Amino acid sequence: MLDVINTRPSERADGLNQALQQAGYSVTQLPLLELVAEPFALIQQPLSTIRQVAVVVVVSPAAAQLGLAGLQQLGILPGQLDCQWVAVGQGTAKILQQTGLTVQIPTLETSEGMLALEVFQPPTQTDQSAVSGLGTVMFWRGYGGRQFMLKQLASQQAVLSVNLYRRQLPASSSLHYQHLLDQHRLEQHMVDHPQVLLISSGVSWQHWLELGQQFGWIMPCYILVLGQRVYQQIHQYISQHCQAMRSDLAKPPRVILLDNLEPATLLMQLEQLQKCQ
Repeated sequence: MLDVINTRPSERADGLNQALQQAGYSVTQLPLLELVAEPFALIQQPLSTIRQVAVVVVVSPAAAQLGLAGLQQLGILPGQLDCQWVAVGQGTAKILQQTGLTVQIPTLETSEGMLALEVFQPPTQTDQSAVSGLGTVMFWRGYGGRQFMLKQLASQQAVLSVNLYRRQLPASSSLHYQHLLDQHRLEQHMVDHPQVLLISSGVSWQHWLELGQQFGWIMPCYILVLGQRVYQQIHQYISQHCQAMRSDLAKPPRVILLDNLEPATLLMQLEQLQKCQ
């Protein structure tokens, strides 16, 4: 059976891990991201301007939770705001919907997917509801996140970023990676346990590379990637650096693009890979 290395943050990994394990897959949890909330004093002022924005874009469940908590501290009721809400995916949307909000969700759970939503399309003469004719877009995000989407929208209208948290490599990840590396070296010639690496962001990939450069490389058979841009980044890196990363590698890892991280989507992909073994 396939052995899946889930690098999602711990608070987002449990549901997916459970679904994979119930389907018979071995799962190793190696979180490559840790979210640290910013002090309320740093987000109070930008968050308080939410009454003046046209659209609020929420890029993660953590952003939804921290943003709503901030509004509560400000005494602002989300349901009374005159703005549209966009969530990157189902998990983020559910948190917002629990407060009674109507939320738009893209089919493709990426920046490109959100940009394709009707609310972000240029207005026509007969359509006065498009965001370009209304005003500011507020982003609830982690520091440094969603740069591509921010730049795209900033060229069309005003954009306000509220950095609700910072992303960092968990302190425990180095020890967990070393343990996984030792296990990998023992089992790398075992054909019945091919490894699958799950990467859901560019920051996670950078942290994976940092650990590999520091301790030694783990090169799985497959890398499942959420998002076209991160997929291209990883595919290019593997093509250029694969030989340096593992001299005994018979062939480079296969990099596979995922549309979303729903358990059903991932299980379908793993089932296809399992058939190839």
